[in-house]
Amino acid sequence: MIPAQDAVAAPQETAAPQQTLSGYSRRLYLPTFLVAAAAAGLAWRGWQELSEFGPLRAIHAEQAELAGPAVISFVLAVFVIEQIRPAERHRVLARGHVLDLIYLLSYALIVVPITALIGNGFSGALLHAAPWMVLPRTSAVPHWLIVAAAVVAIDAMDWLAHLGNHKLNSLWRLHAVHHSQEELSILTTFRAHPLVHVSFLVSSLPVLALIANDATPAAVLTVYACLGALPHANVRWTYGRAGLLFISPAYHRIHHSATGRLDINLGTVLTAWDAATRRAVFPARGAEAVVTGLTGRPVPVEQTAGRARFGRVFLTQWVEPFTRWTNTVPPDGPARAVTVTADPLHQE
Repeated sequence: MIPAQDAVAAPQETAAPQQTLSGYSRRLYLPTFLVAAAAAGLAWRGWQELSEFGPLRAIHAEQAELAGPAVISFVLAVFVIEQIRPAERHRVLARGHVLDLIYLLSYALIVVPITALIGNGFSGALLHAAPWMVLPRTSAVPHWLIVAAAVVAIDAMDWLAHLGNHKLNSLWRLHAVHHSQEELSILTTFRAHPLVHVSFLVSSLPVLALIANDATPAAVLTVYACLGALPHANVRWTYGRAGLLFISPAYHRIHHSATGRLDINLGTVLTAWDAATRRAVFPARGAEAVVTGLTGRPVPVEQTAGRARFGRVFLTQWVEPFTRWTNTVPPDGPARAVTVTADPLHQE
C-alpha cells in the first residue's frame, strides 16, 4: 500500500483549467462519439433481445433493483445521518446536493433504462459469440457460496473498469463528471455520465458465467448497490478494523481528493483489489475530511460564482465530454489545495 503523501504529490496528469458554462470548447472529442455509437448499437440490440419478453418489463425490473424503494430509502436515510454528523458541513440544500438530486432523478428515469438495454445487448452479443462461457449448473457447491463468489467477481470487475476510467483519457472524460462534486454526499453516487456505464459492462461477465446457477438474485444486486453507494457518504466512518476489508466513506473520500486524477482507493465494496495492486491508502485516525472535486474545475460545476443554474450545469456536464478541454484561464481560480494523511499502521 502506498503512502498517501506520495499519492497526492504526483497526480497522473495536471488538471485542465476551469471552463465557464458559456465558454467551453466547441471542438469535438471523437472518442466520446465512438463510445456513444457503441452504446446506441448495444441498446438497439438489447431492445431486440428483450422484444420477446417485453423490454419495458425488463426495464422496470432493473429500476426496481438499482433505483427502487429499497435503494432510495437507504440513500435518503444515510443523507439524513450526514446532516447530523457530517465529515464536512454543508447546507441541506447546498448546490452540490441539489444537482445530485437532479442526477438521482435522471438516474432512475433515464440512465437505468438505458443501461438495462445496453447491458442486455452486450449480454446477448457475448452469449451468441461465446456460449461456452456459461458454466453448467451444479448442485455440488452450496448456492450461498456461488452467490458470494459472484459478488466478489462483480466487485473485481467493477474495480478493473474503474481503473480503466482513470487510466484511459477517453474514459476519464466521461468519469470526470463524477469527480467534479465539491460537496460530496451519498447522493454523489448518482452523479455520473450515462455513457460511463459502457465501461462497466465487464461487470456482467461473472453474472453471465454463473447465470445457470441463479447466482445473482435481485435482492443481492440491490444490497450491492446500497453498499456501493455508502462510501460516498459525507461522514467520517472508517469501519475500524473492518475498514481493512470493506470500503468506508473515509477511505473512498481520499479517492475524491481535489488533487488531480488519482488511481488510488478504486474499490467499490472490497479493499482487496486496491491492496493487491498497492493502490490502497487508508485514512488516518481523526484526520480532517479532505477537500473533494477536480483541481482547476475542467468540468463546469454548480459551485461557480453567480446565480445557480442547475438545469444548465446538468446539461453542460452531459455534453462536455463530447468537446475538447481548452486552456482558458479560470475566472474563479483553481480549486482549493488539499493534503491527505494516512494511518502509518495501515501502510506496508
